[in-house]
Amino acid sequence: MMFGFNLSEKNPGSRKEMSTGVQLLASMLVCYPELYSVTYEPRDTEITLDFVVKGKMPKAEMEEFATLLDKSLQTYHDLHGEDPVWLAVDADVNGELMTVHVRRQLSTMLRGELDLLVELFGDKFGDALQMDSHTLTTLEPEFSNMQSNLLDQMFDLAQSSRIKERMIGMRDKDKVVVYNR
Repeated sequence: MMFGFNLSEKNPGSRKEMSTGVQLLASMLVCYPELYSVTYEPRDTEITLDFVVKGKMPKAEMEEFATLLDKSLQTYHDLHGEDPVWLAVDADVNGELMTVHVRRQLSTMLRGELDLLVELFGDKFGDALQMDSHTLTTLEPEFSNMQSNLLDQMFDLAQSSRIKERMIGMRDKDKVVVYNR
């Protein structure tokens, strides 16, 4: 798996902030092979996590799953002494694939949420949930540990400093690529 950054830009003052955003999105994709793409919108400090599923789901069942995601996240935050959080879930169907978009405020997002979301998606969709073949268990242990630790650091940085760049991170064959939109 290729993992690298091209951070040359016109405004060097925002390089650290951009680097944080790039590393956050890239590390999320490396650490969570269930994620197809991650988008960050600075205007609303909103992050969108995209999961791709083979097959379609009736609207009522999708609404039930969205309610489960919301209740699970609210319970998670309640158990961790946090305030209730905002969550939005919607889906697009393209042929035989469904993309489920989970939107959250990055400023209140916790690393454990990703673990919970991925587990809930895996429980619900099983083998229909598309996953990258490169998982933390199939990567070199030193690299996977580094990425996991880096993701924790990027979450901490993203909580304390606002990222101003619009970005999208996605999988491209054997690579994780992050673009400044």
